[in-house]
Amino acid sequence: MLLITGASGFIGKNLVPELSRHRRIRIMVRRTSNLTWLKRSKNIQIVYGDIEKNEGLLYALDGVDTVVHCAARTIGQNFSEYYATNTLGTEHLVRAMEGAGASRIVLLSTHAVCGPTRTKQIVDEHTPPRPVSHYGRSKLLAEHIVRNSGFKYIILRPVAVYGPHDVDVLKYIRLMNTGLCPVVGLGEKYVNLIHINDLVRLIIDITHAPAFTNKTYFAHDGHSYSYRTVLNKIAEILEKRIRIIPVPATIALMTGLLSDVFMHGSTRTVWRDKVRELAGTSWLCCQDEVRKDFAFVPRYDLARGMQNTIEWYRSNHLL
Repeated sequence: MLLITGASGFIGKNLVPELSRHRRIRIMVRRTSNLTWLKRSKNIQIVYGDIEKNEGLLYALDGVDTVVHCAARTIGQNFSEYYATNTLGTEHLVRAMEGAGASRIVLLSTHAVCGPTRTKQIVDEHTPPRPVSHYGRSKLLAEHIVRNSGFKYIILRPVAVYGPHDVDVLKYIRLMNTGLCPVVGLGEKYVNLIHINDLVRLIIDITHAPAFTNKTYFAHDGHSYSYRTVLNKIAEILEKRIRIIPVPATIALMTGLLSDVFMHGSTRTVWRDKVRELAGTSWLCCQDEVRKDFAFVPRYDLARGMQNTIEWYRSNHLL
């Protein structure tokens, strides 16, 4: 049996339907989770629990061999909020796996554990992590917990992920749809991207691996993009003329602070922790290892992936 945590999040909403096409899976969600997106299937068993509160884990893990750990907090006001979910929640899960007899775990980590570079330098799995955000630091600690757990593991560090069900990119595209496009910092920036469909396909391939190799992998679509290239492609698909507005990092951080103080939850368009990441010059990584070990060949470049994403937003009346 395969257990998915974070099934109601962005990655989970795309992963669960695909995984359940050909195998029986179990998903763990909070009782407050919105499951209207989920098409009920005899291959999906729903259980309720909370990794942050350490509730329902032993029940969810009963008979489970492999865990795909997607649950994460991506928006928070301070380090303790990220730590509670991303680090402590992972520790609760690992301890419960010990008691339940599960043996393998796939941890969905993030490129944010490494942090950006000042030039177009490309990091790899051996580059010393230097996270600049609370999110990245909390996920790095989660990686340490998994590596020291004694379980067979795969740690996957996807770059910036976009696609159907993603609300963060939606906020920015809605802003661009007005013709305005603020960019944190001055000068050109560079980034790797991955469309959710490619990431889901990779995760599924990993779960089918006969043996977990206790390795860490980066994953992206095989291309490096300048921010200007990304923004121009979005504007082209939207059929909008946009005005790029450079915002100094200090002003952006102050805006993020005000947002953290006066706005709460996922409604925020910007927050301090995200600004720290957006201020980075270069978010580029090497994915030679994942190509070699899993024959990973992405199918979505920026043009195809962003077209798919915006069409999904429009068809669901979100844009």
